[in-house]
Amino acid sequence: MNLSLTPGTREMYPALSPDAQTVAFFSDKSGEYQIYTQPVTGGPWTQLTTTLDRTSYKLVWSPDGKKLLFGNKDFSLFVLDVASRKLTKIDESHQAKNDEFFWEMNDYTWSPDSKWVAYTFAQYNRNSQVFLYSLEQNTKTAVSDDFFDNLYPAFDAAGKYLYYVSSRNFDVQMDFYEDNHVETNPQQVMAVQLIAGEKPPFADPVALTAAKAPADPFRIDLRDIQKRIFPLPVPAGNYFFLKAGKGKVLWASVPKFNEAEYEEIFKPGGATKWDLHLFDVDQKKETILSDKIADFRLSTNGEQLLITKDGDYCITTVDKAFQSKAAGEKISFGVLAYTVDTQAEWTQIFDDAWRWYRDFFYDPGMHGRDWKRTGETYRAYIPGLSSREELNWVLGQMVGELSVSHTYISGGDMGLVKPPACPAFTGWLGADIVADAKTGLYRFDKIYGPSEYNRDLTAPLSRPDIDLQEGGYLLAINGVDIKPPADFNRLLQVTAGQKVTITVNSRPSAEGARTYAVAPIRYTESLRYNRWLTDNINYVLKATGGKVGYMHINAMGAGGIGEFDKFWRAFRYKEGIIIDVRRNSGGWTEYFLIDKLERKMTSFNNLNSMVPFRYPGSTSTAHYVAISNEYNGSDGEAFIEDFKARKLGTVVGVPSWGGLVGILNRQTTIDNGAVEQSNNAFYGDTGTWLVENHGADPDVVVDNDPASVAAGKDAQLDKAIEIALKQIKEHPFTFPAQPPYPRK
Repeated sequence: MNLSLTPGTREMYPALSPDAQTVAFFSDKSGEYQIYTQPVTGGPWTQLTTTLDRTSYKLVWSPDGKKLLFGNKDFSLFVLDVASRKLTKIDESHQAKNDEFFWEMNDYTWSPDSKWVAYTFAQYNRNSQVFLYSLEQNTKTAVSDDFFDNLYPAFDAAGKYLYYVSSRNFDVQMDFYEDNHVETNPQQVMAVQLIAGEKPPFADPVALTAAKAPADPFRIDLRDIQKRIFPLPVPAGNYFFLKAGKGKVLWASVPKFNEAEYEEIFKPGGATKWDLHLFDVDQKKETILSDKIADFRLSTNGEQLLITKDGDYCITTVDKAFQSKAAGEKISFGVLAYTVDTQAEWTQIFDDAWRWYRDFFYDPGMHGRDWKRTGETYRAYIPGLSSREELNWVLGQMVGELSVSHTYISGGDMGLVKPPACPAFTGWLGADIVADAKTGLYRFDKIYGPSEYNRDLTAPLSRPDIDLQEGGYLLAINGVDIKPPADFNRLLQVTAGQKVTITVNSRPSAEGARTYAVAPIRYTESLRYNRWLTDNINYVLKATGGKVGYMHINAMGAGGIGEFDKFWRAFRYKEGIIIDVRRNSGGWTEYFLIDKLERKMTSFNNLNSMVPFRYPGSTSTAHYVAISNEYNGSDGEAFIEDFKARKLGTVVGVPSWGGLVGILNRQTTIDNGAVEQSNNAFYGDTGTWLVENHGADPDVVVDNDPASVAAGKDAQLDKAIEIALKQIKEHPFTFPAQPPYPRK
């Protein structure tokens, strides 16, 4: 059943009442998202709010079905009385938890008696703290302090405990290179004993007489509550999304924390990758479902369990899941279809995008724009649109009025499913093949393959059993002689894995030619990049007599850190290091690189008859030179600003891309499009905004003009080499000589 039947509005965060008779939800039918209810069997809506005016987050019914709990983008927390429609703000905080990945007010829950709210707010140190709010007393109490980071509070449905996940395990894993460490399993599950005077939940009793059962069915003794917090007897791990049923605690985990999980702190991203843990409090026993899951939900009474995995929905009870380790019975939805009024839906998508920018753009003043008028101007285009792509164009023009970076609009329902891609493609031999005017043949100018710095790459022609060098000749493909100006690509139309025969020779002659069967490849970017990188490393080493190392960092993410560490390990003891961030596509990890570049050597460590060791070992005394250009963007530009602010060395090149107002809050449209808003901007110690619409400036301006690049020159790299050698000569590293050994 399509309950709302509203092609021109959007309904979000549906929440089923505890008696399963009513659904509460947000709808933007009034122009702003307000809260409504509707019988689950259909029928008229009841509007409960009229004054909400900014992005709100999930609705949670109180167990007695009388109130609704929700938060908004300003980190305010509200309780709505359904009968009276009275809206009460119970707390607020303007301390966001994260400035890179998410913007959520999503961590709140009810007590079983509907008289308390448990929630977390991030504190200034970015650790989240667990609070209890009493609706009867209108007071809040801190359950935890902010020494550890705490999330996902959830009451036991039986009313004995409040559980949460706490990042308090600091057992570390050391890395092989002696300069890094990571807390691989930081989270523990904690239980707060709500009633004073009882034995700890996982300890043996010490009283000789049984304790008297509490008279109240549910109560919270606030006095000394922070002293009644106990870890569950389970190993620490990477834990998320804790929920609690009757006598059972459930949470999800991944074996290893990766970049994807940063954006999934409050809601899973859709991948079926999570282990679901179930812990029986009385039995002190943990079990893990046999299959991975994508998400899970509990009914209000904590007894029913809904699981999603691999696109399916499964239903079971918590007790059955604990016993069987199975996800339960699949739910068959049959055919779920609805009719779309595209013009009405496009208007709604437009309004969502306009509101998201109003709510989340880093400058409340919208760069001086009258945002309401801007919206009206571009909304007028909608009646003339004929495709979803055109709507994205209009949205792009609207947000482009802000003259800021990272205003990405993408995706959406583009209509009928596209036909499958053609399996055939023009294959590449992993080489630059040029017409040789002297011989009238095709010649292999460059052959790409693995190098001494990356042996993991494979290429069609770079094999020890193929006798072919750069400068050799291509004579035939599949037995067909090929000469300029005939296009040899027409003979390389293949499907994946299909082989062709090539006839080659080191001489421009058929005599002594060799024929090989090779599989052309679809893409050569990684091979070409590796060749460019290898050539640069070797060029710098040769030009400096081995004094200066070279590295290139493609992006500021996990992969970029790995690349930096690889080069850092190899070149840190050189007299100079050139750090190339040209064409860096951004990310967020630039300060990881800066951290190592800032490390300073303090001494030598001496061993008998051995070359003294630098101490600390993972430091460098090298002179640093960075290279940046107009294609270095976002966090790559932040790296240049950090590099200059810390006076780590000289920057060579031209001003960078000019986009450092970043994004952390992708919003999804009703048809699965994406709207990024420019959320966070940086200002420096000079009291000015950094980089945006200008770029990170180099210390030494050198442009790679098209003519010199076409001729194989790299003026920026040459200048970096020149500066590094000059610094080495004028400011050589010096350290006192080894003192005489003591006589004792």
